[in-house]
Amino acid sequence: MKRSRSSPEQIVGRHSSHAKVGRASRPPSVPCAQAASRPRRPTHLMYGCLVPPHSDHGLSAHATRSGTNGLSRLAKRLPLLLAAALPLLLVQCTANLLSNYGDVDLIFNAGTAASVPAADADPIFVSAPIFDTLSGRVGSHAPTLTALPDGTLLAAWYSYVGPDELDGAAIYLARRPAGTAEWETPVLHIDRAAADGNPVLYSEGDQVWLFQAVVVGTGWSTAHIELQTSTDAGLTWSDPRIVDTRLGSNVRHPPVRLADGSLLLPAYDDLFQQSLFYWSSDGADWTLRSTLATEAAHPAIQPSVVQLDDGKLLAVLRNAGRGWLWVTASADDGTSWAAPRDAGFANPASPACLTRLANGDLLLVLNDDSEVRQPLVATLSTDAGRTWLTPRIIAAGSGSYAYSAVAQTPDGLIHVAYSDDRERITHVTLNTAWLNAGG
Repeated sequence: MKRSRSSPEQIVGRHSSHAKVGRASRPPSVPCAQAASRPRRPTHLMYGCLVPPHSDHGLSAHATRSGTNGLSRLAKRLPLLLAAALPLLLVQCTANLLSNYGDVDLIFNAGTAASVPAADADPIFVSAPIFDTLSGRVGSHAPTLTALPDGTLLAAWYSYVGPDELDGAAIYLARRPAGTAEWETPVLHIDRAAADGNPVLYSEGDQVWLFQAVVVGTGWSTAHIELQTSTDAGLTWSDPRIVDTRLGSNVRHPPVRLADGSLLLPAYDDLFQQSLFYWSSDGADWTLRSTLATEAAHPAIQPSVVQLDDGKLLAVLRNAGRGWLWVTASADDGTSWAAPRDAGFANPASPACLTRLANGDLLLVLNDDSEVRQPLVATLSTDAGRTWLTPRIIAAGSGSYAYSAVAQTPDGLIHVAYSDDRERITHVTLNTAWLNAGG
């Protein structure tokens, strides 16, 4: 059964008396063949909470400037903590329980937008692997992508020797020079005794940042975040430096340059299954600005963030418990966040990539299914996320197509890299005319 779309009159207004909603059963997921035409429900963020009409679930969540969230999650994770850290963790939890959500008023995903075919452009969609195989590696995953001022593309991902995805995990880089359609041969960037994974590229001019997770133990919950920088468009790199020693800290999406000139890095905590947001005034030194968590059954992690014209931050987050995609917003540069709510899109426990294009439109790339990581689709919003075009399928089949990254080159073309069934990294070039051609 497909989700039914609420009428515009059902969107809860700022002064509406219908802020309280009941619990209802969630409809089953839409089969992949129907995914591209899935109806969506509006979600309204108001007074620090997101209130979708006829909400399918009620949640209790807390977001503050620092600390973990929810004693129930701590109780389940306590055996993993060092005894010396327990007093500090309890203090942080207490602070969270006494906090309030941020105050945000924003309508998200209120319906399907009408496509407007571009009069001066033909649809473009080209898909090809960045590489076919890497010697000695059985899997490749979690690509990241950035575009340099001359149109050169720089990609990174991690590849592993197996059988586990962290066994021998190392980060590779590849470059596609401007004016060419071919990727250069990937090069091994970093390979240490600890597992190197989840690279995240971000660039401004010829300056490039490369964030990554370093896993020192037997799983992602033992990771911490490190950073390298380049001043020559990724040709040479600084030595790695630690962003945060917090056990379990991890990254997936690039930072966003805020209106005040500072940077906000969305991250997450694999130990406590919550989102983290780091702030920096210079791009070198980072401090934890806020955390965000939901109920233990559906952790909100791997946030992807954009800043809107009005200064608000909009973020979509992976639902580690599957079912629906989370959405939240901040009106104070990420110091506090609205309580995450159902965004009206499906999510099979995979990250979604939210990107603001050069003209201000928003592009969302995600898995449009509640259980499996396919198909991979893209949808466009021209009104700051209020409505979205019918999704276009980027990849579909019997495999897993996920962990997308997006970059836009100066010529306006949109580039998507994704993990292609963990066998290779595939690069797609498309334009807004293709996104609009879906009807």
